[in-house]
Amino acid sequence: MKHTRPEGSFAAEAVLGHMKAAGIDVIFANGGTDFPSIIEAFARSAESGIAMPEPMIVPHEGVAVGMAHGYYLMSGRPAGVMVHVNVGLANSVMGLVNAASENVPVLMCSGRTPLTEKGRFGSRSSPIHWGQEMRDQAGMIREIVKWDYELRYPEQAGPAIDRAISIAMSEPRGPVYLSLPREALAEPVRDGGRPPVLAPTLYGPPRAEAVGKAADLLAAAERPLLIVQSAEIGEDFGPLARFAERYALPVAEYWSTRLALPTTHPMHVGREPADLVRDADVIVVLNAMVPWIPDHVELAPGCRVIAIGPDPQFRAVPMRGFELDVSLAGGTNEGLSALAEAMAARVPADADFAERRARIAALKEAQAAAVEKRVGLGGGAPMNPAFVSRCISDAMGERATLFNELGVDPAAMAFTAPRSYFANPLSGGLGWGVPAALGALVADRSRQVIAAVGDGSYMFANPVACHQTAAALGLPLLTVVFNNGIWNAVRRATVYMYPDGSAATANVMPITALSPAPDYAAVARAHGAHAERVEDGAALPGALARALAETRSGRQALLEVVVSY
Repeated sequence: MKHTRPEGSFAAEAVLGHMKAAGIDVIFANGGTDFPSIIEAFARSAESGIAMPEPMIVPHEGVAVGMAHGYYLMSGRPAGVMVHVNVGLANSVMGLVNAASENVPVLMCSGRTPLTEKGRFGSRSSPIHWGQEMRDQAGMIREIVKWDYELRYPEQAGPAIDRAISIAMSEPRGPVYLSLPREALAEPVRDGGRPPVLAPTLYGPPRAEAVGKAADLLAAAERPLLIVQSAEIGEDFGPLARFAERYALPVAEYWSTRLALPTTHPMHVGREPADLVRDADVIVVLNAMVPWIPDHVELAPGCRVIAIGPDPQFRAVPMRGFELDVSLAGGTNEGLSALAEAMAARVPADADFAERRARIAALKEAQAAAVEKRVGLGGGAPMNPAFVSRCISDAMGERATLFNELGVDPAAMAFTAPRSYFANPLSGGLGWGVPAALGALVADRSRQVIAAVGDGSYMFANPVACHQTAAALGLPLLTVVFNNGIWNAVRRATVYMYPDGSAATANVMPITALSPAPDYAAVARAHGAHAERVEDGAALPGALARALAETRSGRQALLEVVVSY
């Protein structure tokens, strides 16, 4: 039976209109048979006069969610993702795991196969509408997202979007999910144009009593240490840079996912703090899910731990037993500012911590020497990651951002500006780097963006979909694939547990080899990219210069670099 769309506005228009009004400027979309009303709403936007987000087609759902992740990191604004029913949502799960672990707000929407078999506008019209039916479609992601809902009635469309975005942007931030049945999207609705009610919950400074207790501990410390993983991104390095410099507090970025300090900052002590952890008498854990590995290091007797961040307990992690003496729950930068103010009342203004500064300077000098040794040994054929990383660092421009997924050695690089370095989330969902870098370019096309990824990470990223998206949207990304022909993280974990085992001495370790390697450059060339394979370190600087020149002209580029670990 043929049905005709009712006259006037319909729920899909309210969905898109409220998204735009709430600050969603971009939707990364992978369409399906549940999308007709969404498509019709976009097509008649000039007629309806409703402002809507810009739809961007992405040919794989995992890439779409990764792009939303990178878009937020670069812009500080959430993006929408819209995919096809249960099958599209299934392809999105890993990206949502990554977003949730990093408190990245994403408005995740999927269609829902039509509820009715006949009699309604939008009822089932294809055999797949029976095959894609689920009892609880949201069940596959309910543990991941902050909030989920399925639209029941058309008049809920606007309020549901308002609520979803408000919750996504409330601290701690994270992804939310809204299921959109086809019939509900098609039904008429009188929206009224009321602006959305957002009012996300934002955290201020922690309780004064807890701040005072933390300041007492830190002011009396002789060997303090700050460990940070996920810094709060601003236009500068904010309270942390000033706080660490004033009180000579060494800052370690252990498995950091966002740049917390310039690498040139006198208190930046690198990314491997195990020795400092063992020696510290007070440790400040700044929004770090995993500040150290308990099986590798043991805190000094009497060491006290202060945790700062929106959720110092990381309640989403079922088992996490790190020491916690003082919990400063609240905004990260607000907590640092409150602690700095309390410290000023406890530490003499003329205190210069000269001995501590000298000790930190000597440590930094030793670290730099070790890095230079690694770089100097890695310029042959094959290269080592430290050498490749230094060459990339030297080639990067002032407005450059690097997304690292098991590629570069960040200790061999210089990062001096906010938003110049991002790394894969601790959740470990591979294939994040290239899509996130593409999303960052959507957010700021004036930046030079580089994705440095391992060969396994590149394959996980659905590279055909990534390069097609880059070509379709005009995103001149440089992708650097570190080809060592192996799942190195798997190899390292095996050698750690069985250093004298059979696998460690095998010519080919089981379940780690990535041979035969595909022609990675050919994959990129198939989508119009400039692409080269580099086997010798002497050729790398020139190859990087050529590739970056191509990206400046608006063309995507890829370098496959052959490395050995």
